[in-house]
Amino acid sequence: MTLVITTCTNRKRKPIPESLHVSARPLAPIAEFACDWVAHLSAMADVFPAREIYGGRSFQEALLAADLLNARLLIVSAGLGLVSAERRVPPYACTVLVDAPDSIASRVLGDYSVAEWWHTLCEASPFSQPLASAVASTDRLICAALSDAYIEMIAGDLCALPVEVLARLRLFTRAPLVRVAPALRPFVMPYDDRLDGPDSPVRGTRGDFAGRALHHFAEYVVGETDGRSAGEHRAAVAAAISGWRMAARFDRQRLDDAAVLDLIREHWDAERGSTARLLRCLRDDLGVACEQGRFADLARRVRGEKA
Repeated sequence: MTLVITTCTNRKRKPIPESLHVSARPLAPIAEFACDWVAHLSAMADVFPAREIYGGRSFQEALLAADLLNARLLIVSAGLGLVSAERRVPPYACTVLVDAPDSIASRVLGDYSVAEWWHTLCEASPFSQPLASAVASTDRLICAALSDAYIEMIAGDLCALPVEVLARLRLFTRAPLVRVAPALRPFVMPYDDRLDGPDSPVRGTRGDFAGRALHHFAEYVVGETDGRSAGEHRAAVAAAISGWRMAARFDRQRLDDAAVLDLIREHWDAERGSTARLLRCLRDDLGVACEQGRFADLARRVRGEKA
């Protein structure tokens, strides 16, 4: 069976217990912090299949790609380790993004790196499985849609795979190649900003680029039993997007939360309360800059008001 690997998301579809916010855990050295964190994860009775916990378009695109390829889905989770989409896990708030409210970096005392956190977490977490054993279950493609922070986190695991296994990796990311380990670069599929242009069937935002690239690959480039090499797949992707135009670029104005909330309220009915349509309206029609996660939080506030 083909494997699809994607990242966890900050947006969760289930309520998160206060004790499973990283920001609620006491400061500690990395090994102690991991033990405390895992102990609280393990104590939770309310668990759900991982595929039901994560929200956001990028994750939904990975689910769609997995369905298209009849693939098993694995999730690289900053709070759980490497988990199967069917594994029952508790909802949590944890990220390796440095400036986020529930960032691991803000709670660890002493030496810290995302790679060290990943190694420590995977050793301690009862929910995690080793990447090597997960990929050993298949002789087909391993399609991974990862942000640059998550590539950095699991690069050691990927690079440690046997050469014949690594040859089956297809990597989808918006990270510049210089941010990707040299051993992994031959397996990065050459999607670029044309994925957001007017000719792309999977236009979206930068935050969901990797998932959309994987979706396009699964639907338009590769077949379930495709045996082509990474080089041949790179050439096929390049040919598929060669005639696409780049997305138009223009400067967007930055507004505070109150102003963005007013615009969401004003256009709510016209866009039928669709967050995707509202975000496109905000960015493309009104020329307003708003990060996807921030917009989602503000849109939820307006949805609550409407309810």
